[in-house]
Amino acid sequence: MAKVKVFRCRICGDPYIGVEPPARCPFCGALAEYFVLAEDWNPNEFNMELSDIARQDLEAALKLELDNTAFYSCALNVAKEGGDEYGFAKFKALMKVEREHASAISKFLKIDKPPLETVPCSDDFKTNTQEGWEREDRAIKAYAKFRDEVPEGRLKEFFGALVEIETDHLDLHAENLG
Repeated sequence: MAKVKVFRCRICGDPYIGVEPPARCPFCGALAEYFVLAEDWNPNEFNMELSDIARQDLEAALKLELDNTAFYSCALNVAKEGGDEYGFAKFKALMKVEREHASAISKFLKIDKPPLETVPCSDDFKTNTQEGWEREDRAIKAYAKFRDEVPEGRLKEFFGALVEIETDHLDLHAENLG
């Protein structure tokens, strides 16, 4: 039997125990390539001097992630109330990942994670899925722009990972719209 190890995700910082890193981070959705062995973890991953543009982009990303988290929270509650187990599971998982992104961004900004505001959603699964698709599309475009304009290499990597993760979310929504 293979021996388990402790890994850390460089995107969200959360630890994972397993024989190998997961294909996707169960917390933030990052690819396996972003995992390092815990003993190789740099405790300063989120501690850096931020350029003005990086701070501005991180603040915009935080707003996006908090807004998307709140939207998915609404959508999961609607699905739960309607007895839609698939919708509940999908929107809950998306909510948790978006919340984890907000936590990671807050670490870079050296702030406490802000509370969620209430964001409305529809009573209809397909409408919420379409809205989710549009939200993910906006996030991908924003994060690609941020990745290309920030001077900090670590933030280029971070925003690039968010583009990959949000693209997975976009594809998930597209499957439910097709």
